[in-house]
Amino acid sequence: MITVKEIKKTFPRLKQLPKFDRQLEFASMVTEYMSEKNIYPIIVGGLAVEIYTRNDYQTHDIDFVSDGWKQFDELLSQLHFTRAERQWYHTDLELAVEVPSNFLEGSDDLVVELELPNGKALYVISVEDMIIHRLEAIVFSTTYPKEDEDYEWAHRMFLIHQHDLDLEYLTRQAKLVKVWPYIEEWINNEQS
Repeated sequence: MITVKEIKKTFPRLKQLPKFDRQLEFASMVTEYMSEKNIYPIIVGGLAVEIYTRNDYQTHDIDFVSDGWKQFDELLSQLHFTRAERQWYHTDLELAVEVPSNFLEGSDDLVVELELPNGKALYVISVEDMIIHRLEAIVFSTTYPKEDEDYEWAHRMFLIHQHDLDLEYLTRQAKLVKVWPYIEEWINNEQS
């Protein structure tokens, strides 16, 4: 069981960590704290991309999908984060947290439990769902989707994880949201 007081005690050490490590460590403490309340936040968005690209991508905030908005608000307020609409900021730690939704747009069954060196765990949306989300973000809103940064990150995640992907799930979901032609092209290029 982790307390607010124990989380606060880690702040001086967190400040010394590189941004990515600081985000993961802090997210793992939030996850532990929330799980004790039967709330299991899942990392989505940019930090998930950063995790899946092995710190190649850079993000500025921690996005969680989670129930328990009130509990997040209470915890982050007690940790001296400042709230601005849907985001909380801690200037001294250079951390930002957002809970954009309580609904995971993806498979609960494919959520990855990631254990950190500190012994704590994080839950991360699947790489398959992150690939699809990055493609969805650009495919209908951009004239030249393949030139968009999100296309590049989706492709990188595919290349890094291609041998571990649940291709059946990825194919089914990509067809549902009409981004399959991009993934099919990547698969065909890898088989050539």
